[in-house]
Amino acid sequence: MGKDMMYISKKYWVVLLLALISLQAQSQDSPDPYAETGNNAIKRVVDPIVINSKEVNVLSGGLAEKSANLKTTVLNFMFQWIESEAPGPYIIKWNLKASKVENFEVVARVLGEDVNGVLSCNGKSYDFASNEKEWSEVNLGTVELRKGLNTLQLEIKSDQKFNLSALKLIEPSYSAKIDEEALKIRQKANWFKDAGYGLMFQWTNRATPEKGDTVKPWDKKINDFDVDKFVNMVEESGAAYVIWSMTWGQQYISAPIKSLDKIIKGRTTKRDLLGEMANRLYEKGIKLIFYYHYGYDCYHSKDSTWLQAAGGYKADKTELYQNINNILTEVGNRYGEKLNGWFFDGAQRYYDTHFDGTSGGISTANFRKISQAAKKGNPQRMVTYNSWILPRVTEYQDYYAGEGLKQFTGLEDGVFPEGNYKGLQAHTCFTLEKKWGHIDKNTTIAPPEYSAEELVERIRHARKNRYPLSINLEMYEDGSVSPKSLEVLRKVRGAIRLK
Repeated sequence: MGKDMMYISKKYWVVLLLALISLQAQSQDSPDPYAETGNNAIKRVVDPIVINSKEVNVLSGGLAEKSANLKTTVLNFMFQWIESEAPGPYIIKWNLKASKVENFEVVARVLGEDVNGVLSCNGKSYDFASNEKEWSEVNLGTVELRKGLNTLQLEIKSDQKFNLSALKLIEPSYSAKIDEEALKIRQKANWFKDAGYGLMFQWTNRATPEKGDTVKPWDKKINDFDVDKFVNMVEESGAAYVIWSMTWGQQYISAPIKSLDKIIKGRTTKRDLLGEMANRLYEKGIKLIFYYHYGYDCYHSKDSTWLQAAGGYKADKTELYQNINNILTEVGNRYGEKLNGWFFDGAQRYYDTHFDGTSGGISTANFRKISQAAKKGNPQRMVTYNSWILPRVTEYQDYYAGEGLKQFTGLEDGVFPEGNYKGLQAHTCFTLEKKWGHIDKNTTIAPPEYSAEELVERIRHARKNRYPLSINLEMYEDGSVSPKSLEVLRKVRGAIRLK
Protein backbone atom coordinates (compact mmCIF):
# COMPACT_ATOMS: atom_id res chain seq x y z
CA MET A 1 0.00 0.00 0.00
CA GLY A 2 1.05 3.61 -0.58
CA LYS A 3 2.72 5.73 2.08
CA ASP A 4 0.20 8.61 1.99
CA MET A 5 -3.20 6.99 2.51
CA MET A 6 -4.55 3.44 2.58
CA TYR A 7 -8.22 2.63 2.14
CA ILE A 8 -10.41 -0.38 2.65
CA SER A 9 -13.79 -0.95 1.03
CA LYS A 10 -17.05 -1.17 2.91
CA LYS A 11 -17.43 -4.75 1.73
CA TYR A 12 -14.04 -5.71 3.19
CA TRP A 13 -14.96 -4.02 6.50
CA VAL A 14 -18.13 -6.10 6.78
CA VAL A 15 -16.20 -9.28 5.98
CA LEU A 16 -13.63 -8.33 8.61
CA LEU A 17 -16.27 -7.85 11.30
CA LEU A 18 -17.93 -11.15 10.47
CA ALA A 19 -14.57 -12.86 10.72
CA LEU A 20 -13.95 -11.25 14.09
CA ILE A 21 -17.32 -12.36 15.39
CA SER A 22 -16.72 -15.92 14.21
CA LEU A 23 -13.64 -16.05 16.42
CA GLN A 24 -15.69 -15.39 19.52
CA ALA A 25 -15.14 -17.98 22.24
CA GLN A 26 -17.81 -19.46 24.47
CA SER A 27 -15.61 -19.25 27.57
CA GLN A 28 -14.93 -16.07 29.49
CA ASP A 29 -11.24 -16.90 29.61
CA SER A 30 -10.51 -16.55 25.90
CA PRO A 31 -10.12 -14.15 24.30
CA ASP A 32 -9.24 -11.36 26.69
CA PRO A 33 -12.16 -8.90 26.63
CA TYR A 34 -9.81 -6.06 25.82
CA ALA A 35 -7.51 -7.98 23.50
CA GLU A 36 -6.72 -6.28 20.23
CA THR A 37 -8.68 -7.68 17.33
CA GLY A 38 -8.98 -6.83 13.67
CA ASN A 39 -6.94 -5.22 10.95
CA ASN A 40 -4.76 -2.44 12.31
CA ALA A 41 -4.55 -0.62 8.99
CA ILE A 42 -8.17 0.25 8.24
CA LYS A 43 -8.15 3.45 6.21
CA ARG A 44 -10.97 4.30 3.86
CA VAL A 45 -13.16 6.97 2.29
CA VAL A 46 -16.70 7.33 3.65
CA ASP A 47 -19.68 9.48 2.78
CA PRO A 48 -19.64 12.97 4.33
CA ILE A 49 -20.87 13.08 7.93
CA VAL A 50 -24.03 15.18 8.25
CA ILE A 51 -23.69 17.81 10.98
CA ASN A 52 -26.70 19.00 12.99
CA SER A 53 -26.64 22.07 15.22
CA LYS A 54 -29.30 20.62 17.54
CA GLU A 55 -27.40 17.43 18.26
CA VAL A 56 -24.05 16.26 19.59
CA ASN A 57 -22.05 15.26 16.51
CA VAL A 58 -19.44 12.55 17.05
CA LEU A 59 -16.77 12.12 14.38
CA SER A 60 -15.54 8.59 14.91
CA GLY A 61 -11.84 8.06 14.38
CA GLY A 62 -12.87 4.91 12.54
CA LEU A 63 -14.47 7.04 9.81
CA ALA A 64 -11.48 9.33 9.31
CA GLU A 65 -9.00 9.37 6.49
CA LYS A 66 -5.59 9.13 8.04
CA SER A 67 -1.92 8.91 7.25
CA ALA A 68 -0.20 5.54 7.02
CA ASN A 69 1.71 6.03 10.27
CA LEU A 70 -1.55 5.68 12.22
CA LYS A 71 -3.26 2.36 12.91
CA THR A 72 -6.82 1.46 13.81
CA THR A 73 -7.33 -0.39 17.09
CA VAL A 74 -10.34 -2.70 17.45
CA LEU A 75 -10.97 -4.05 20.96
CA ASN A 76 -13.74 -6.44 21.93
CA PHE A 77 -15.12 -6.35 18.39
CA MET A 78 -15.55 -2.61 18.15
CA PHE A 79 -13.51 0.33 16.97
CA GLN A 80 -11.88 2.06 19.93
CA TRP A 81 -9.25 4.51 18.67
CA ILE A 82 -6.53 5.27 16.18
CA GLU A 83 -2.96 5.40 17.42
CA SER A 84 0.50 6.20 16.18
CA GLU A 85 2.76 3.32 15.15
CA ALA A 86 5.55 5.34 13.54
CA PRO A 87 6.99 8.86 14.00
CA GLY A 88 4.78 11.85 13.08
CA PRO A 89 3.52 14.15 11.84
CA TYR A 90 0.07 12.58 11.63
CA ILE A 91 -2.82 13.63 9.42
CA ILE A 92 -6.46 12.86 10.28
CA LYS A 93 -9.42 14.30 8.39
CA TRP A 94 -13.18 14.01 8.07
CA ASN A 95 -15.57 15.13 5.34
CA LEU A 96 -18.58 16.97 6.75
CA LYS A 97 -21.87 18.24 5.35
CA ALA A 98 -23.65 21.23 6.92
CA SER A 99 -27.05 22.75 6.10
CA LYS A 100 -25.96 26.34 6.78
CA VAL A 101 -23.05 28.48 7.93
CA GLU A 102 -22.54 27.85 11.63
CA ASN A 103 -19.88 27.66 14.35
CA PHE A 104 -19.09 24.49 16.28
CA GLU A 105 -16.92 23.74 19.28
CA VAL A 106 -14.47 20.91 18.61
CA VAL A 107 -13.56 18.57 21.46
CA ALA A 108 -11.13 15.66 21.04
CA ARG A 109 -10.99 12.44 23.04
CA VAL A 110 -7.23 11.96 23.14
CA LEU A 111 -4.34 10.31 24.93
CA GLY A 112 -0.80 11.60 24.48
CA GLU A 113 1.90 13.64 26.15
CA ASP A 114 3.56 16.72 24.64
CA VAL A 115 1.18 16.75 21.69
CA ASN A 116 1.04 19.82 19.45
CA GLY A 117 -1.19 20.16 16.46
CA VAL A 118 -3.19 22.25 14.05
CA LEU A 119 -6.94 22.08 13.53
CA SER A 120 -7.95 23.40 10.12
CA CYS A 121 -11.25 23.89 8.34
CA ASN A 122 -12.20 25.95 5.27
CA GLY A 123 -8.88 27.74 5.06
CA LYS A 124 -8.66 28.67 8.76
CA SER A 125 -6.24 27.05 11.19
CA TYR A 126 -6.06 26.84 14.97
CA ASP A 127 -3.08 25.68 17.00
CA PHE A 128 -3.66 23.42 20.00
CA ALA A 129 -1.64 21.47 22.51
CA SER A 130 -2.38 18.66 24.94
CA ASN A 131 -0.40 16.73 27.52
CA GLU A 132 -2.60 13.88 28.68
CA LYS A 133 -1.23 10.84 30.50
CA GLU A 134 -4.76 9.38 30.61
CA TRP A 135 -7.64 9.54 28.17
CA SER A 136 -9.16 13.01 28.33
CA GLU A 137 -11.39 15.43 26.47
CA VAL A 138 -9.48 18.41 25.09
CA ASN A 139 -11.13 21.50 23.63
CA LEU A 140 -9.44 22.29 20.31
CA GLY A 141 -11.30 25.52 19.56
CA THR A 142 -14.24 26.65 17.43
CA VAL A 143 -14.54 26.19 13.67
CA GLU A 144 -16.94 27.68 11.15
CA LEU A 145 -18.66 25.27 8.81
CA ARG A 146 -20.06 26.56 5.54
CA LYS A 147 -23.20 25.32 3.85
CA GLY A 148 -22.46 22.15 1.91
CA LEU A 149 -19.27 20.13 2.06
CA ASN A 150 -16.43 20.84 4.49
CA THR A 151 -13.13 19.17 5.34
CA LEU A 152 -11.99 19.15 8.95
CA GLN A 153 -8.35 18.16 9.43
CA LEU A 154 -6.01 17.52 12.33
CA GLU A 155 -2.28 17.66 11.82
CA ILE A 156 -0.40 16.34 14.84
CA LYS A 157 3.18 17.53 14.78
CA SER A 158 4.49 15.66 17.81
CA ASP A 159 6.60 12.51 17.47
CA GLN A 160 5.26 11.30 20.80
CA LYS A 161 2.77 8.45 21.16
CA PHE A 162 -0.66 9.73 20.19
CA ASN A 163 -4.15 8.18 20.41
CA LEU A 164 -7.47 9.61 19.28
CA SER A 165 -10.91 8.05 19.71
CA ALA A 166 -13.22 10.70 18.25
CA LEU A 167 -13.96 14.36 17.83
CA LYS A 168 -17.15 15.93 19.14
CA LEU A 169 -18.68 18.89 17.32
CA ILE A 170 -21.36 20.84 19.15
CA GLU A 171 -22.94 24.23 18.56
CA PRO A 172 -21.98 26.46 21.56
CA SER A 173 -25.47 27.56 22.63
CA TYR A 174 -26.78 24.00 22.37
CA SER A 175 -23.83 22.78 24.41
CA ALA A 176 -24.63 25.26 27.17
CA LYS A 177 -28.31 24.29 27.10
CA ILE A 178 -27.80 20.56 27.56
CA ASP A 179 -25.13 21.11 30.23
CA GLU A 180 -27.52 23.30 32.21
CA GLU A 181 -30.35 20.80 31.91
CA ALA A 182 -28.19 17.79 32.82
CA LEU A 183 -26.78 19.48 35.91
CA LYS A 184 -30.26 20.53 37.04
CA ILE A 185 -31.54 16.94 37.17
CA ARG A 186 -28.33 15.31 38.45
CA GLN A 187 -28.86 13.13 41.51
CA LYS A 188 -26.51 13.11 44.50
CA ALA A 189 -28.16 10.49 46.68
CA ASN A 190 -26.96 10.32 50.26
CA TRP A 191 -28.00 6.67 50.52
CA PHE A 192 -25.48 5.83 47.80
CA LYS A 193 -22.72 8.06 49.13
CA ASP A 194 -22.89 6.43 52.57
CA ALA A 195 -23.80 2.87 51.53
CA GLY A 196 -20.28 1.58 52.16
CA TYR A 197 -20.77 -1.44 49.93
CA GLY A 198 -23.30 -3.36 47.90
CA LEU A 199 -23.36 -6.56 45.87
CA MET A 200 -23.38 -6.98 42.09
CA PHE A 201 -24.57 -10.05 40.17
CA GLN A 202 -24.33 -11.06 36.50
CA TRP A 203 -26.99 -13.79 36.58
CA THR A 204 -29.05 -14.19 33.42
CA ASN A 205 -30.23 -16.83 30.95
CA ARG A 206 -26.59 -17.89 30.50
CA ALA A 207 -25.91 -18.78 34.15
CA THR A 208 -24.60 -22.34 34.48
CA PRO A 209 -24.59 -24.93 37.27
CA GLU A 210 -21.39 -25.89 39.04
CA LYS A 211 -21.58 -29.39 37.55
CA GLY A 212 -23.21 -30.73 34.43
CA ASP A 213 -23.48 -29.63 30.81
CA THR A 214 -27.18 -28.83 30.79
CA VAL A 215 -28.52 -25.30 31.23
CA LYS A 216 -32.19 -25.00 32.14
CA PRO A 217 -34.67 -23.45 29.68
CA TRP A 218 -35.27 -19.76 30.37
CA ASP A 219 -38.75 -20.12 31.92
CA LYS A 220 -37.74 -23.00 34.19
CA LYS A 221 -34.61 -21.20 35.34
CA ILE A 222 -36.72 -18.23 36.38
CA ASN A 223 -39.51 -20.30 37.94
CA ASP A 224 -36.98 -22.23 40.04
CA PHE A 225 -35.23 -19.13 41.41
CA ASP A 226 -35.76 -18.75 45.17
CA VAL A 227 -36.14 -15.00 45.77
CA ASP A 228 -36.44 -15.28 49.55
CA LYS A 229 -33.23 -17.29 49.77
CA PHE A 230 -31.47 -14.72 47.59
CA VAL A 231 -32.67 -11.74 49.64
CA ASN A 232 -31.72 -13.47 52.90
CA MET A 233 -28.23 -14.04 51.51
CA VAL A 234 -27.93 -10.37 50.56
CA GLU A 235 -29.08 -9.33 54.04
CA GLU A 236 -26.59 -11.74 55.59
CA SER A 237 -23.78 -10.14 53.58
CA GLY A 238 -24.55 -6.68 54.97
CA ALA A 239 -24.94 -5.16 51.50
CA ALA A 240 -26.82 -1.86 51.39
CA TYR A 241 -27.86 -2.32 47.76
CA VAL A 242 -27.87 -4.79 44.87
CA ILE A 243 -26.82 -4.22 41.26
CA TRP A 244 -28.71 -6.93 39.36
CA SER A 245 -28.20 -7.72 35.69
CA MET A 246 -31.53 -7.32 33.98
CA THR A 247 -29.64 -8.43 30.85
CA TRP A 248 -26.05 -9.39 30.17
CA GLY A 249 -24.82 -10.12 26.67
CA GLN A 250 -28.20 -11.38 25.45
CA GLN A 251 -31.62 -9.77 25.57
CA TYR A 252 -33.57 -11.97 27.99
CA ILE A 253 -35.58 -10.25 30.75
CA SER A 254 -37.05 -12.14 33.72
CA ALA A 255 -40.37 -10.28 33.70
CA PRO A 256 -43.38 -9.88 31.37
CA ILE A 257 -42.07 -6.87 29.45
CA LYS A 258 -44.40 -6.15 26.50
CA SER A 259 -42.01 -3.77 24.72
CA LEU A 260 -39.50 -6.61 24.33
CA ASP A 261 -42.19 -9.08 23.26
CA LYS A 262 -43.15 -6.73 20.42
CA ILE A 263 -39.62 -6.94 19.03
CA ILE A 264 -38.81 -10.60 19.59
CA LYS A 265 -40.70 -13.52 21.16
CA GLY A 266 -39.51 -15.95 23.82
CA ARG A 267 -37.28 -13.52 25.71
CA THR A 268 -39.54 -12.57 28.62
CA THR A 269 -41.18 -14.64 31.38
CA LYS A 270 -44.65 -14.89 32.90
CA ARG A 271 -43.13 -14.76 36.38
CA ASP A 272 -42.08 -11.25 37.34
CA LEU A 273 -38.85 -12.24 39.06
CA LEU A 274 -37.52 -8.70 38.86
CA GLY A 275 -40.67 -7.40 40.55
CA GLU A 276 -40.54 -9.98 43.32
CA MET A 277 -36.89 -9.15 43.92
CA ALA A 278 -37.65 -5.43 43.99
CA ASN A 279 -40.46 -5.97 46.49
CA ARG A 280 -38.44 -8.19 48.85
CA LEU A 281 -35.40 -5.90 48.81
CA TYR A 282 -37.61 -2.86 49.38
CA GLU A 283 -39.15 -4.52 52.42
CA LYS A 284 -35.63 -5.05 53.82
CA GLY A 285 -34.55 -1.48 53.11
CA ILE A 286 -32.04 -2.64 50.49
CA LYS A 287 -31.78 -0.49 47.36
CA LEU A 288 -31.89 -1.92 43.83
CA ILE A 289 -30.00 -0.92 40.67
CA PHE A 290 -30.44 -2.68 37.32
CA TYR A 291 -27.41 -3.37 35.14
CA TYR A 292 -28.27 -3.26 31.42
CA HIS A 293 -26.28 -4.62 28.47
CA TYR A 294 -28.19 -3.97 25.25
CA GLY A 295 -27.00 -7.19 23.61
CA TYR A 296 -24.20 -6.00 21.34
CA ASP A 297 -21.69 -8.53 20.00
CA CYS A 298 -18.79 -8.91 22.41
CA TYR A 299 -16.15 -11.39 23.51
CA HIS A 300 -18.41 -13.43 25.79
CA SER A 301 -21.69 -13.39 23.87
CA LYS A 302 -23.55 -12.81 20.63
CA ASP A 303 -27.28 -12.26 20.17
CA SER A 304 -27.63 -11.67 16.43
CA THR A 305 -31.35 -12.57 16.36
CA TRP A 306 -32.14 -9.80 18.83
CA LEU A 307 -29.87 -7.24 17.19
CA GLN A 308 -31.30 -7.94 13.77
CA ALA A 309 -34.86 -7.54 15.07
CA ALA A 310 -34.06 -4.41 17.14
CA GLY A 311 -32.14 -2.51 14.44
CA GLY A 312 -28.73 -3.00 16.01
CA TYR A 313 -27.06 -4.05 12.77
CA LYS A 314 -28.26 -1.02 10.83
CA ALA A 315 -25.87 1.83 10.08
CA ASP A 316 -28.45 4.23 11.49
CA LYS A 317 -29.01 3.15 15.12
CA THR A 318 -32.12 5.32 15.63
CA GLU A 319 -34.47 2.32 15.68
CA LEU A 320 -32.24 0.43 18.12
CA TYR A 321 -32.17 3.27 20.66
CA GLN A 322 -35.91 3.82 20.37
CA ASN A 323 -36.47 0.15 21.16
CA ILE A 324 -34.12 0.40 24.12
CA ASN A 325 -35.93 3.53 25.35
CA ASN A 326 -39.28 1.73 25.15
CA ILE A 327 -37.93 -1.12 27.29
CA LEU A 328 -36.39 1.24 29.84
CA THR A 329 -39.59 3.27 30.06
CA GLU A 330 -41.74 0.21 30.68
CA VAL A 331 -39.35 -1.23 33.26
CA GLY A 332 -39.01 2.11 35.04
CA ASN A 333 -42.74 2.67 35.26
CA ARG A 334 -43.31 -0.92 36.34
CA TYR A 335 -40.99 -0.82 39.36
CA GLY A 336 -41.26 2.86 40.29
CA GLU A 337 -39.58 3.93 43.52
CA LYS A 338 -38.40 0.36 44.18
CA LEU A 339 -35.87 0.75 41.37
CA ASN A 340 -33.16 3.18 42.48
CA GLY A 341 -30.71 3.22 39.60
CA TRP A 342 -29.33 1.99 36.29
CA PHE A 343 -25.87 0.85 35.24
CA PHE A 344 -25.55 0.96 31.43
CA ASP A 345 -22.58 -1.03 30.15
CA GLY A 346 -20.78 -0.56 26.82
CA ALA A 347 -21.07 3.22 26.81
CA GLN A 348 -18.62 3.63 23.92
CA ARG A 349 -21.11 1.82 21.68
CA TYR A 350 -23.72 4.42 22.60
CA TYR A 351 -21.31 7.32 22.18
CA ASP A 352 -19.88 6.25 18.81
CA THR A 353 -22.70 4.58 16.87
CA HIS A 354 -20.24 3.74 14.08
CA PHE A 355 -18.06 1.52 16.28
CA ASP A 356 -18.95 -1.29 13.84
CA GLY A 357 -17.50 0.46 10.79
CA THR A 358 -20.81 1.67 9.39
CA SER A 359 -21.46 5.21 8.24
CA GLY A 360 -24.63 7.26 7.90
CA GLY A 361 -27.50 8.04 10.24
CA ILE A 362 -27.02 9.36 13.76
CA SER A 363 -23.45 9.56 14.99
CA THR A 364 -24.22 9.17 18.70
CA ALA A 365 -27.10 8.13 20.92
CA ASN A 366 -29.42 10.75 22.37
CA PHE A 367 -28.34 10.43 25.99
CA ARG A 368 -30.91 13.00 27.06
CA LYS A 369 -33.75 10.75 25.87
CA ILE A 370 -32.17 7.56 27.22
CA SER A 371 -31.65 9.05 30.67
CA GLN A 372 -35.18 10.47 30.66
CA ALA A 373 -36.53 7.01 29.83
CA ALA A 374 -34.36 5.48 32.56
CA LYS A 375 -35.88 7.81 35.18
CA LYS A 376 -39.52 7.11 34.29
CA GLY A 377 -41.42 6.16 37.42
CA ASN A 378 -38.77 7.61 39.72
CA PRO A 379 -37.07 10.93 38.84
CA GLN A 380 -34.59 10.38 41.68
CA ARG A 381 -33.27 7.23 40.04
CA MET A 382 -29.51 7.35 39.39
CA VAL A 383 -27.88 6.59 36.03
CA THR A 384 -24.36 5.76 34.88
CA TYR A 385 -22.79 4.83 31.55
CA ASN A 386 -19.70 2.64 31.80
CA SER A 387 -17.06 4.21 29.55
CA TRP A 388 -14.24 1.95 30.80
CA ILE A 389 -10.92 3.91 30.57
CA LEU A 390 -12.32 6.58 28.26
CA PRO A 391 -13.84 9.88 29.42
CA ARG A 392 -17.51 10.04 30.31
CA VAL A 393 -19.85 10.00 27.35
CA THR A 394 -22.45 12.50 28.57
CA GLU A 395 -23.40 14.91 31.33
CA TYR A 396 -26.77 13.14 31.57
CA GLN A 397 -25.61 10.78 34.29
CA ASP A 398 -25.19 10.85 38.03
CA TYR A 399 -22.37 8.56 39.11
CA TYR A 400 -19.14 7.04 37.84
CA ALA A 401 -19.37 3.39 36.74
CA GLY A 402 -15.86 2.71 38.07
CA GLU A 403 -15.09 -0.67 36.51
CA GLY A 404 -12.23 -2.29 38.46
CA LEU A 405 -11.34 -1.83 42.13
CA LYS A 406 -10.27 1.77 42.63
CA GLN A 407 -9.53 3.96 45.63
CA PHE A 408 -10.33 7.66 45.52
CA THR A 409 -9.08 10.66 47.44
CA GLY A 410 -9.56 14.38 46.94
CA LEU A 411 -13.32 14.08 46.46
CA GLU A 412 -15.74 16.80 47.47
CA ASP A 413 -18.58 15.17 49.38
CA GLY A 414 -18.03 12.00 47.35
CA VAL A 415 -18.00 13.86 44.04
CA PHE A 416 -15.14 14.30 41.58
CA PRO A 417 -14.20 18.01 41.67
CA GLU A 418 -12.33 17.94 38.35
CA GLY A 419 -11.11 15.74 35.52
CA ASN A 420 -12.91 13.28 33.23
CA TYR A 421 -15.69 12.65 35.74
CA LYS A 422 -16.13 16.12 37.22
CA GLY A 423 -19.44 16.44 39.02
CA LEU A 424 -20.17 12.70 39.15
CA GLN A 425 -20.56 10.68 42.33
CA ALA A 426 -17.56 8.39 42.79
CA HIS A 427 -18.12 4.63 42.77
CA THR A 428 -16.16 1.48 42.00
CA CYS A 429 -17.21 -2.07 41.10
CA PHE A 430 -15.00 -5.15 40.97
CA THR A 431 -15.03 -8.94 41.00
CA LEU A 432 -14.51 -10.62 44.37
CA GLU A 433 -13.62 -13.88 42.67
CA LYS A 434 -12.29 -14.34 39.12
CA LYS A 435 -15.11 -13.44 36.75
CA TRP A 436 -18.16 -11.23 36.45
CA GLY A 437 -20.61 -14.09 35.89
CA HIS A 438 -20.67 -17.88 36.02
CA ILE A 439 -21.27 -18.86 32.37
CA ASP A 440 -18.68 -21.62 31.95
CA LYS A 441 -19.79 -25.22 32.33
CA ASN A 442 -18.43 -27.67 34.93
CA THR A 443 -16.46 -25.06 36.86
CA THR A 444 -16.40 -24.14 40.52
CA ILE A 445 -16.34 -20.49 41.49
CA ALA A 446 -12.78 -19.43 42.28
CA PRO A 447 -11.77 -18.49 45.85
CA PRO A 448 -12.12 -14.83 46.86
CA GLU A 449 -9.22 -12.66 45.71
CA TYR A 450 -9.60 -10.30 48.67
CA SER A 451 -9.72 -11.11 52.36
CA ALA A 452 -12.30 -9.69 54.72
CA GLU A 453 -9.60 -7.51 56.27
CA GLU A 454 -8.66 -6.05 52.89
CA LEU A 455 -12.28 -5.30 52.03
CA VAL A 456 -12.97 -3.74 55.42
CA GLU A 457 -10.01 -1.41 55.00
CA ARG A 458 -11.22 -0.39 51.53
CA ILE A 459 -14.79 0.12 52.70
CA ARG A 460 -13.76 2.26 55.67
CA HIS A 461 -11.71 4.45 53.36
CA ALA A 462 -14.65 4.69 50.97
CA ARG A 463 -17.12 5.60 53.72
CA LYS A 464 -14.78 8.30 54.98
CA ASN A 465 -14.69 9.76 51.45
CA ARG A 466 -18.42 9.13 50.81
CA TYR A 467 -18.40 6.71 47.91
CA PRO A 468 -19.53 3.04 47.72
CA LEU A 469 -17.91 -0.21 46.59
CA SER A 470 -19.92 -2.71 44.53
CA ILE A 471 -18.62 -6.23 45.12
CA ASN A 472 -19.43 -8.58 42.25
CA LEU A 473 -20.19 -12.22 43.14
CA GLU A 474 -20.46 -15.08 40.70
CA MET A 475 -23.72 -16.97 41.00
CA TYR A 476 -24.59 -20.51 39.93
CA GLU A 477 -27.69 -21.33 37.92
CA ASP A 478 -29.61 -22.26 41.09
CA GLY A 479 -29.00 -18.81 42.59
CA SER A 480 -26.34 -19.92 45.07
CA VAL A 481 -22.98 -18.23 45.57
CA SER A 482 -19.60 -19.45 46.76
CA PRO A 483 -19.68 -20.39 50.49
CA LYS A 484 -16.13 -19.05 50.83
CA SER A 485 -17.13 -15.68 49.39
CA LEU A 486 -20.20 -15.48 51.59
CA GLU A 487 -18.09 -16.23 54.66
CA VAL A 488 -15.79 -13.32 53.75
CA LEU A 489 -18.82 -11.04 53.47
CA ARG A 490 -20.18 -12.19 56.82
CA LYS A 491 -16.93 -11.03 58.40
CA VAL A 492 -17.16 -7.73 56.52
CA ARG A 493 -20.69 -7.25 57.80
CA GLY A 494 -19.52 -7.91 61.35
CA ALA A 495 -16.81 -5.27 61.08
CA ILE A 496 -18.79 -2.62 59.17
CA ARG A 497 -22.47 -2.99 60.09
CA LEU A 498 -22.47 -4.38 63.61
CA LYS A 499 -20.29 -1.81 65.34
